[in-house]
Amino acid sequence: MKKVLATVAALGLVFGVAANALALDQPARASESEADTAPRVPKPTAPGVALWSVAGHWVLAGAYLQDGLGRPGGADVQDLSDSNDAFYIYSFKILPVLQVNDKIAVKAEIRFDDRTVFGGEQSKDAGARDADFKHLYMEWTSPWGKTRFGRTPAGAWAGEFMNSTGQGDRLMWWPNMLPENWGMLLFTQKITENDAGDIAQADGDVDGYYVDLSYKADFGKTIVALWTVRNAMAEVADEALTTTQFRLYGNYNFDALNIEYELNWDFGDGPSEIGGAKSDRNAIGFELDASYKMQDWTMGGLFFYMSGDDDPNDNDSKAMFAKSNGVGKDYNPYQIMTGDYMNLLNGDNPLSPGCNDVFFTQGSSGVWSLGGYVKYAMSPELSLGGEIGYFAATDEPDGWDDEMGWEFGVGMGYKIMDNLTYNAHFSYLSTGDFFKAGGDTGNDDVYLLAHALSMKF
Repeated sequence: MKKVLATVAALGLVFGVAANALALDQPARASESEADTAPRVPKPTAPGVALWSVAGHWVLAGAYLQDGLGRPGGADVQDLSDSNDAFYIYSFKILPVLQVNDKIAVKAEIRFDDRTVFGGEQSKDAGARDADFKHLYMEWTSPWGKTRFGRTPAGAWAGEFMNSTGQGDRLMWWPNMLPENWGMLLFTQKITENDAGDIAQADGDVDGYYVDLSYKADFGKTIVALWTVRNAMAEVADEALTTTQFRLYGNYNFDALNIEYELNWDFGDGPSEIGGAKSDRNAIGFELDASYKMQDWTMGGLFFYMSGDDDPNDNDSKAMFAKSNGVGKDYNPYQIMTGDYMNLLNGDNPLSPGCNDVFFTQGSSGVWSLGGYVKYAMSPELSLGGEIGYFAATDEPDGWDDEMGWEFGVGMGYKIMDNLTYNAHFSYLSTGDFFKAGGDTGNDDVYLLAHALSMKF
């Protein structure tokens, strides 16, 4: 039986048009990308006068899933269920800024509800408060550059590919002594603290270290970075695991042509797979997005690749595509295959996190995709668009087909007023034989209709 997924209600106060009505956990600030500085905030009108500014984000979305997996959500590409699934979810968060003076600011993200399911409260204890200080940090613009200390945004870097915005305990510094057009960011992150009150765990922590160098030219920006994690919790033969990710990002505009690319390469130590020895980490993720603008038309092509590993017992850790985040929880170029709550290539579903187990039957299947899109600005208020994408595994299990399928989508956005926008999107996924699991199961197609009403404040 075909699956039909249709949003039956979506009402929200958001910062722009939501490409996916169920994508309720997108980054709220430009500064949540580690490669960007913080947005401009109001300055005091007199010395010693502090100013408050508050923005907010309220979203209510609904969905109906025929033959759903009851997570809620979860696209049943293998025809495993005949049950229906209907649900509503809502979120509310505020983004306060206390501007103490022209040098110091305190910023926060407070979530009063975080993608709560109507009538379920499946992720909450009885009587528990839903309020959560997601981020809380201070920024100080010193003579040596900008600094940021506290529970800061984390997990987002440059473009949206492979990004999963969260929070991290960080000490960050953007030095200002570099030549014109050059930039740098350094930070350390305490990922896990294990030695509090236990001297035996004095070297049992997980720590991260980051440095980047960027150059901004007239045509765009290039960033190169290193992100190293020392994991003493996952020791192998009494030695901590040290893994480094090399990152390269560029976003360039040549008149009407825009090119954006991102490369992520993991190397160093991986967890033991066999024999009690460290594995060799060597994994790749890459994205290329090229578009051309002709008056009111924009046409583009999109390619992304994430390595897999079809032999999980050879001590070669080659999979960039992992169950927890998939292609990145913030990355939604396609509504179904990379959509939130679908549990396919995107693991963003707070009540059932992670990508579908079928991708990890034998190690990691990896994934690559090639697609195209078109956008048309019919008027200042009305825009239309569409996309098509092909998906396949890079390291499918023995005896499996590598084709995951084709996705087609069309959508529209209408600006009702300055701070009120409506958008709707229809997508269809023609599933490939990969989901037959070598002939052990069936496969079935998926239809998705989503819409949202978005308001700023």
